[in-house]
Amino acid sequence: MKKVLFINVFGDGHINPTIGLVKELMNRGEKVTYIAGEEFRDRIEKTGAAFIGHKTISPPKNRNLNQENNKPPLEVIDKLKEMIEEIIEATLNSNEKYDFIIYDSICIIGNELGRILEIPAICSVTTFAINEKTNVLGGAFKELGPKLQQFSSSPLFKKFTKYIQEKYGVKLPDLSTAFAGSGMINIVYTSKYFQICGESFDERYKFIGPSITDRNEDMNFSLQTNDKKKLIYISLGSIFNNSIEFYENCFKAFSNMDAKIIMSVGKDTDIGIFKSIPSNFIVRNYVPQLEVLKQTDVFITHGGMNSTSEGLYYNVPLVLIPQSVDQPAVANRAVELGAGIVIEKDKVTPEILKQSVVKIFSDNKFRINSEKIGKSLREAGGYKKAIDEILDLEDLDLFYSSSKTFLSPFPPFSC
Repeated sequence: MKKVLFINVFGDGHINPTIGLVKELMNRGEKVTYIAGEEFRDRIEKTGAAFIGHKTISPPKNRNLNQENNKPPLEVIDKLKEMIEEIIEATLNSNEKYDFIIYDSICIIGNELGRILEIPAICSVTTFAINEKTNVLGGAFKELGPKLQQFSSSPLFKKFTKYIQEKYGVKLPDLSTAFAGSGMINIVYTSKYFQICGESFDERYKFIGPSITDRNEDMNFSLQTNDKKKLIYISLGSIFNNSIEFYENCFKAFSNMDAKIIMSVGKDTDIGIFKSIPSNFIVRNYVPQLEVLKQTDVFITHGGMNSTSEGLYYNVPLVLIPQSVDQPAVANRAVELGAGIVIEKDKVTPEILKQSVVKIFSDNKFRINSEKIGKSLREAGGYKKAIDEILDLEDLDLFYSSSKTFLSPFPPFSC
């Protein structure tokens, strides 16, 4: 029996893809301990894994669609120090002898903890893999990178870095370069076909596709229609989902369309604020997304990696309204491969929304290209492939223990 330690930092988008891996490890008789934000305790414990909670560091929630994200999350970085120490304490003071660490790419100390414990460290990459040519974070990284570097060189952070190294022997990386996949292997939840510059990544990058598992969620509404109307699904994910203006634009765009619309508005949106919901709309705070996508004809999404991948996994063409971070890169890749249409977040109108959906309905190429991507995602192997790759690392233990070296996070590229 292998003993596996998962370490995650924050966000549903970082936690959800790992659930399938945890369940598969448990099914194969391995033992899993999972360190994550306390709010994920119930979700993790339902898998049968042991859970250790740390204080939550959440990304800024509920930014308006038309609000520019100009402020760097330095308040989040300040809180990072306390969380890092909690994770180190939980890992190094554990009575367990772990065989592997699987850490989220945002967890900047995951690889370092693997080095100290002399066990393989596997990186979980929930967006596109990053190398020198992918430019996944685009302008957001150009803006944030220098500020992270400035924070890394500040007296406060240097003092904390020295304290952590002297107390635990853990060397903190430069924050501006810490988030590239640097594990012995890197589990990437997309296919090599959908990955930007997929052929430029070496064998350390395992493109397993979305980690799709049965979530056993009840649906309190019917997707069936008597006249086989088209089904449009609308969701802005779990962070950028409080734009009443956007939802009102959707009502205006599709109220007279011969289609059924399912719209998820997020848990923090009061549905009662809408004065009039058209009769062809079903509006909910939460929707069992996978079940809806199985029958969806067009998915209007914020372009998050998980939502985009899940839509394409079920061959659904996309209308993408990217908000921040990696979402523009994800949206542009879907468009590049002919599976969707992008609308800039500050240019959303009822007319443009309707025109985009009508264009997808009228041009079968969007469906064909979505099916091509979907096929590549399904054939990538999912969470079972990920666990095969992780457990196959046994043959590399001797190399890891003897070398004690880190591989470059940027492999050679040819894109």
